[in-house]
Amino acid sequence: MGALSTVGGVIPAPRRFPLVPATTADLALGDLFAVALKGGDRSVFQVRGLKESGAGAYTHFVAGIVDWRAPDLPVGFDLRGRRVLVEGVLRFEVFAPGRAQVFGTSDQVVPPVAWSALAKDFAAGTSTEVWAWKSLRRRAELALKDR
Repeated sequence: MGALSTVGGVIPAPRRFPLVPATTADLALGDLFAVALKGGDRSVFQVRGLKESGAGAYTHFVAGIVDWRAPDLPVGFDLRGRRVLVEGVLRFEVFAPGRAQVFGTSDQVVPPVAWSALAKDFAAGTSTEVWAWKSLRRRAELALKDR
């Protein structure tokens, strides 16, 4: 029987979805959240980069727009092999009350989270354009149209 992974000697409680994170510390790489599109469809974003300290660590994170447009959220292996179309640095305000919720997590999206160049730049403190909450729908519509 394998050993359980612990944090500080304590076995962490399993995460439950949907999740409304209170801070970026509540997010995990691979977490998924949706943004409503025109016509009743949804776009899926994946958390691709987080900082543990330094500028932006508690206010910003990197997310990618996944190649998904449908009225329903993906389940099971629906995202297997789906590509991240574009990545950006987002403000944590995306999770303000009444906005996005984390509905799950996935390691099936390509390229893998570890390959995110923007996430590496963000962790190193490189400045970049920040996507505001109000721009996410427009950005998703454009990325999905250009695929």
